[in-house]
Amino acid sequence: MELHVNSDNSIGRSGFTLIEFCVAILIMMVGLLGLLQVVNVATDNNLGNMLRNEAVTIADNQMVMAKTSVVDTATFTALVSTAAPILVSTPVRSGSKSYSVTRTVTSVSTNSKEIVVTVSWQHKEKPFQYMISSLAVNPGS
Repeated sequence: MELHVNSDNSIGRSGFTLIEFCVAILIMMVGLLGLLQVVNVATDNNLGNMLRNEAVTIADNQMVMAKTSVVDTATFTALVSTAAPILVSTPVRSGSKSYSVTRTVTSVSTNSKEIVVTVSWQHKEKPFQYMISSLAVNPGS
């Protein structure tokens, strides 16, 4: 608040009125609510990225397990698709998330097979899927 002396030697006051103060508070509240919405969107995007990164890690681990199991002709021949999806549960923030993992094996030639690992999950009622593929070669050939 600022004090000044008027021409008739009276002291005048200048500053905010109650209405100006209420309008300023209202504008600040709208701005803060907008910032809160930005935080909510950023948190949701962060969780979606965490879930996708976890799916990539799961798919990579499953692929490594499938490829390292092929050590001779017998294990190469035994390499087949999974009959039912494998459920993998991982901790995420304060809870856990379930992923469905399937492995499909198809013969490309007599000495090689294609392995496709598919990881599926849901986030906010939407289905997501990540696929990785690689070739396994018969070590006995």
